[in-house]
Amino acid sequence: MCTNWASDKNTSKAYGSAIAIIIIVVNIVLKTVIIKLVVWIAEDTHSAKLTMITNGVFIAQFLNSGLLLVSVNANLEEHGPYFITKYFRGPYYDYSPEWYSDVGQKIFQTMIINAIMPYITLIMGWAIPALKRSIDSGFSGN
Repeated sequence: MCTNWASDKNTSKAYGSAIAIIIIVVNIVLKTVIIKLVVWIAEDTHSAKLTMITNGVFIAQFLNSGLLLVSVNANLEEHGPYFITKYFRGPYYDYSPEWYSDVGQKIFQTMIINAIMPYITLIMGWAIPALKRSIDSGFSGN
């Protein structure tokens, strides 16, 4: 009995982490695609291009991270309009302690990773060329 519970608990944690990682990967892909599309559109000014990139990435990541995760877990079958809400058959009819420990934890984990990723990208942009220069010079510093 305890081994089944422990196995199920570990599997649930792995699935929860996998969902957060999948959301992050999709966010990175969305960001890359949006940037390439905006560059392809070729706005008149640099500030217009940056504004379009910022708005596009925000909307895409908001829909992917926030609304998608919440709507997949929502059960809206008892609300109208029924031709739309009949497709939302998630396990949660309303916010509950189980919702917060399941969906809320995944949203929080995704937000934390999204908050840290720009700094990791910045550090990697500096660290990888520095490492390549060191390897190229044989770690001599010349």
